[in-house]
Amino acid sequence: MLAKQSELYFMWDATICNPNGDMSVDNAPRFDDVDEKAIVSDVRIKRTIRDDLQYRKKDKNHIIFINNEEILAKGLTAEQRFAEIKNNLKGEDNKDAFLSCIDNRLFGGVAPKSNIQLIGTVQFAWTKSLNKTEAVLKSGTGAFATTGKEGEAKFKKTFRADNYIPYGLFGMYGTINRIHADNCHTSEDDIREMLDSLWFGTKFLNTRSKEGQKPRMLMRIIYKEESRYFIGLLNQLVSLKNEDSSLVNSIKGADIDFEKLINAINKAVNQIKKVEIILDDSMERYKKELNKIENTEIKDEFSIII
Repeated sequence: MLAKQSELYFMWDATICNPNGDMSVDNAPRFDDVDEKAIVSDVRIKRTIRDDLQYRKKDKNHIIFINNEEILAKGLTAEQRFAEIKNNLKGEDNKDAFLSCIDNRLFGGVAPKSNIQLIGTVQFAWTKSLNKTEAVLKSGTGAFATTGKEGEAKFKKTFRADNYIPYGLFGMYGTINRIHADNCHTSEDDIREMLDSLWFGTKFLNTRSKEGQKPRMLMRIIYKEESRYFIGLLNQLVSLKNEDSSLVNSIKGADIDFEKLINAINKAVNQIKKVEIILDDSMERYKKELNKIENTEIKDEFSIII
């Protein structure tokens, strides 16, 4: 079944970690000094999904086009990576070979010399934290044993820099476009795999800089087949009621305002087939309010496990 026209809203938080490092400034957290909010790019979210499809779900043998292990180990260009995939498939034409990769079916991609340039079915927008926070740089040390001239053990300290934010609550907007789904052969099964990897891939981020993130809510607004409507930028319809958001340091301390989002969805009810919401247990207090959305179905995370 072809992927259905949809809008996504994904909420997660990050505690004492670096949700999205900026390589141009020594991998410090992406941060807006003007409004004091942390930033996460669409590329970071796509990386989370790709990595989860590749590693946690490796038994499913998904082909990943932007596979860092393959690309970095062999020093491949995009064309070389594509040639490698096509050679393994034997007999597939260029487009079919390119779309054998689940990340290309989801996010599109480019292989210029093969005349392939596909706009992704799934797109995410950059986002900022709902709360004000700060980018922290702390130095740390480590010690390793070395051997002196006489064979005695010596210890030498090493130094490192830790970049993180104390706490950030994020809400990212995404879209699933039916027109591009047709061109990219994106199925509903692909979308289900992606949503599972968006949720659990975030939960399983366990590198030293990324540990400390947890999904809190995932909303999918599925439109009717005949609809040509989008609400648009759902992330701008959710805010915090806290008088001073810089004091928010946990999901428990956040007072989230969903009123504008609920009103916008109910206003478009004639265009919408259904609304699916996954809630973490920490968001139970918002369940009654979110149930005001017409044609909505609220479930826990066990319902999206693939």
